[in-house]
Amino acid sequence: MQNDNIFVLILSLEQYQNTNLLSQKICGRTMTEWVQQATAPFKTKSIMVSPEDDIITLFKDNITGAPFTVVTYVDMPLLTIQDILDAVDYCFHKNVPAVKLPRGWVFNTSLVAESETFPVTDFMAANKANYQVAFNNTQIAKIRSMLQERINQQHIKNGVTIIDPQHTYIDADVELHPDVTLEPNVHLCGKTTIHSGTTILDGCRIDNAVIGQNSQVGPNAHIRPNSSIGNGCRIGNYVEIKRSRIGDGTKVAHMTYVGDSTLGKNCNVGCGVIFCNYNGKTKSNCIVGDDAFIGSNSCLVAPLNVGAKTYIAAGSVITESLPAKALGIARARQAIKEHYVTE
Repeated sequence: MQNDNIFVLILSLEQYQNTNLLSQKICGRTMTEWVQQATAPFKTKSIMVSPEDDIITLFKDNITGAPFTVVTYVDMPLLTIQDILDAVDYCFHKNVPAVKLPRGWVFNTSLVAESETFPVTDFMAANKANYQVAFNNTQIAKIRSMLQERINQQHIKNGVTIIDPQHTYIDADVELHPDVTLEPNVHLCGKTTIHSGTTILDGCRIDNAVIGQNSQVGPNAHIRPNSSIGNGCRIGNYVEIKRSRIGDGTKVAHMTYVGDSTLGKNCNVGCGVIFCNYNGKTKSNCIVGDDAFIGSNSCLVAPLNVGAKTYIAAGSVITESLPAKALGIARARQAIKEHYVTE
């Protein structure tokens, strides 16, 4: 069956107009977007209807030149392209005027358009569960679990190792390459891409970001949108990366915030470092050259450039740019007061 022989009429019930059900994200897509994805190969039309509207009248009011018309609903996010093709193939091979789906219809346009009455054949769907309706939050939660299982199993088939699929949360548009490993309680959101050989440890959230090959992220790291992590990197526990670029081989190992910054290759960022990107009004950038070493508990106050192979001493607050191969120290000298405590 060629796709241009199929027209899909998508019905949205009036009762959803004043609710947020259709706009809720389910594995990264709204219900409307899930149905749009399932009907993407076909010509479609979406209309608002009430529960009292007659399906046959709706069909006849929206006849196109397509030999077959599928009537479905916007509140069925589990529906797939294959479900639609299977239903139409059944109608075609049985040569019947109309087929009643578990929810929805298939009409043979030429046999129904001019008829007042016609026989209806029931369709025993191979995947009847895909016709479930997301009519409240309880049902949405159930459908979310089913969609998540579908997504996770597809990644496993493609060569991704998911340690605990029931506690791994991957949005529909995430791209995972073979040989990626995901530990439990990982959230991969939006259009995140993770390349081969990379391991995401437990408790991480990665949102619309790119992670290169053979890197390690986590545990409990947060990679925010528009960030990219290079190849062979290590992003450690309680690290937050926000709208930043991390070069190949760079390590940001412990409890660090990197915001609006670019780090070169093979840098080392110590524990507790903060890239201070916001002054209360504007956000500014830090640029760190290759092979730089940033000591623990340092603050880099943007805008700032740190040259290649430069060292920053632990505990420094750096407010001025540093040239290549320099050492930056910005902290009070230690004072020792002997005999400070008296008996």
